[in-house]
Amino acid sequence: MKIAVRYQSIGGNTKSVAEAIANKVGVKAEPITVPLNVPVDFLFIGGGVYAHGLDDSLKSFLENLDATTVKVVAAFSTAGAMDGAIKIASIVKEKGIPVHGETLPMKLGVRNHGYFIHKGFIELTNKQLAAVNDFVKKVIG
Repeated sequence: MKIAVRYQSIGGNTKSVAEAIANKVGVKAEPITVPLNVPVDFLFIGGGVYAHGLDDSLKSFLENLDATTVKVVAAFSTAGAMDGAIKIASIVKEKGIPVHGETLPMKLGVRNHGYFIHKGFIELTNKQLAAVNDFVKKVIG
């Protein structure tokens, strides 16, 4: 089974989750700037939520996915409040690519006077790593 992990991350939170997923499935997590050069059975794809939406570069990556190259997508996201994985899944479904029923929303933002201030690489907690492991297990068995 061919698996790929791609992510879009401004502050490093989504990268941390992508790397945990990649570690679990035995591949390297790559940013969305790295193209999919070979067909994959599963594509784990994630991004953060910024101002209640996905980053334009992630939207573009998703809109350019090809159903002949990607068999199934598993979506994950990081945010302080919203679930971007649902937004990712919606765009992918419009492309005719099946989306696994499980998503992984990780709420990682820290609030200070109404603004998210956490930025940079984070080390996931044992509870967060357990959530990643459960997500991967549900997606690929």
